[in-house]
Amino acid sequence: MERDVVDEAHEIYFNVILAHGDGDEPWTPEQRSELRRALSLLEPAESAGELGPEGIQLMASLCLELGNDEREEHLLRSGVELYPAAAGLHADLGAAYANLGKWSSAIAHLCAALVLGSDDPDERWAMTASQLVDALVECGEGERAHAIRQWALAQVRDDEARAWLEDDEEDGEES
Repeated sequence: MERDVVDEAHEIYFNVILAHGDGDEPWTPEQRSELRRALSLLEPAESAGELGPEGIQLMASLCLELGNDEREEHLLRSGVELYPAAAGLHADLGAAYANLGKWSSAIAHLCAALVLGSDDPDERWAMTASQLVDALVECGEGERAHAIRQWALAQVRDDEARAWLEDDEEDGEES
């Protein structure tokens, strides 16, 4: 059952994002309503403890889109406690901490995500590595950022993943 609910909520979220387009405009009332509908589909499964890591990530993303950063952080922290080996949860929690300027927590979770996902250095993994590089640069750790970027570039296997690490290579060298 959980899979069906997550799939349905994900489809709603995906359709809202497609309808919204690439602009920086706020969500329309109809789009916000659809995001809330997707969230409400997940809430019973979350309350029952039946959401897996992907469902928790989706629920946290919906909370973020609806402007509830505190609930997003709470969901991700709880998810990491339930699924400590879920790289995606660590990556999302690290990104949330980076957005809040909580750099040491961001770096810790982004590092965990990289280690946990190192068997499959795909585009998502490379995006996480890029976020770690950015967090290290923010902390004045340009040399470490450069070393992480070089290591990550050696791990990725396709151009889409490589693009996440090459696009901002100059940023790490400026520090």
